[in-house]
Amino acid sequence: MRTRIYVDGFNLYYGALKGTPFKWLDPVRLSALLLPAACVLDRVLYFTARVSGIPDGGTPARQQVYLNALGTLPEVDVYFGSFLAKTVWRPLINLPVAGSQIDTPKPVVLPAGDHTVAVPDTRTLPVGTYSVPGARRQRRQKGSAPLPDALVAEFHTQEEKGSDVNLAAHLLNDAWGDRFEAAAVISNDTDLVTPIRMVTQERGKTVFIVCPGRGRVAQKLDQVASHKRHIRTAMLGKAQFPDTLPGTVISKPKGW
Repeated sequence: MRTRIYVDGFNLYYGALKGTPFKWLDPVRLSALLLPAACVLDRVLYFTARVSGIPDGGTPARQQVYLNALGTLPEVDVYFGSFLAKTVWRPLINLPVAGSQIDTPKPVVLPAGDHTVAVPDTRTLPVGTYSVPGARRQRRQKGSAPLPDALVAEFHTQEEKGSDVNLAAHLLNDAWGDRFEAAAVISNDTDLVTPIRMVTQERGKTVFIVCPGRGRVAQKLDQVASHKRHIRTAMLGKAQFPDTLPGTVISKPKGW
């Protein structure tokens, strides 16, 4: 089956690669490990955005090295969305400074708990600690809802825009253009449910949903996909670029 792979780059990174030694990933090799022998790879469409240098100024350079590596693969096409860095005001759920000294003119140590603050109306400052590395973050009352009177603070946030829309558009366009018999979508983003359903049910094409990471495939994606796959750690280890790509000066970034 003539097969195209559609990679949600950020979903793949945060689901399977962040915090691992497997970021130097060759998506063509990975595709061969994920799919049955009957699938003949035609193209890999990789959807991403150029990242901000906030808070790590070296991130854009490392990403560019990886994009250069992808550029050596004739089967891979890269499509860019946008990356938005901004500040937002949000209610505070946890200020993780409990038990630590705050060096104000008069040093302060706040115990864990909810503290009343006048700013100018009365608000509650929830103070806690950082979660243990590798453990799930504790959530207030089994949910992420803040207290009704929680202190509102300004946060820096970064948001990737456009990758899911670009992926959906290309998946649909390629299906209606009969450019594949099977597709694999590497993402666990439920925003892709409708385009995948249209491809499987209205075009009669085979779609593999590939879940990055150890969690379950999202139920809504599972319901519309033809088959499901998981990216395993062993697959990532086998699907790495060489540390230096032969015939080039492109080398694995330090720390990867």
